[in-house]
Amino acid sequence: MCPAVNRIDLSALEALERINEHLAEQEITLHMSEVKGPVMDALQRSDFLHHLTGQVYLSQHAADLDLRGRRS
Repeated sequence: MCPAVNRIDLSALEALERINEHLAEQEITLHMSEVKGPVMDALQRSDFLHHLTGQVYLSQHAADLDLRGRRS
C-alpha cells in the first residue's frame, strides 16, 4: 500500500527495483496499491512497471479481492 507516498526519488526507485528483484528470486510477487498520481507518473517514466512481477491496484480492497480470487 502506498497511500502516504507523495513523491519518489531515484534512490527510492532503485530500492524498489532491488526489492522486486530479490522477491522474484524467492518466487514472491510484488504488488502495489493506492499509488498516488505523482508516484505513478515517476514509475511510468522509468522501466520499473515493466519489471514489476505483480500488478498495481487502484485500491487495497481491489487488490485483496483479486489476489484472493474473488473479483467484485
